[in-house]
Amino acid sequence: MKIYNTKNIWQFESTMHSIAGKLQISIDMSKVSGNCHRIKLNLGPTKKYQRLGFSVNKDGSRKKVNAVCWHGYRDFLIELYNISGNDFRVVTAQATYNNKDDFYNLYPETGTNNIGSIVDPLNYEDACLCSDDIINRAA
Repeated sequence: MKIYNTKNIWQFESTMHSIAGKLQISIDMSKVSGNCHRIKLNLGPTKKYQRLGFSVNKDGSRKKVNAVCWHGYRDFLIELYNISGNDFRVVTAQATYNNKDDFYNLYPETGTNNIGSIVDPLNYEDACLCSDDIINRAA
């Protein structure tokens, strides 16, 4: 994802690492410009936000993939907007959020995007191993 309007945030990079540590994930981050950072969320050692793929194992269970699930992205963006209010514009593969209000209005519908197939549909928000307390966490 790309996060814009970062130039006026004091110690932006260390703040992003703090958020990642709090959520038990890791991040790859690079500065795109003086006002934009590219951030990739990765599984941390606890694999708290493990995502499932659309293919299945021989026993019918979904295969694990080395990626952060929808809930991990959601929680990261909630923490991001908590540090700065309405200032960030975030561009992800699923949506573009122009500010905090835009994020809260748009992110729930991204969870219903089908990442499976027509024959075997799988909503993005269902493709994970998150426990019920993470899924039901109020924003």
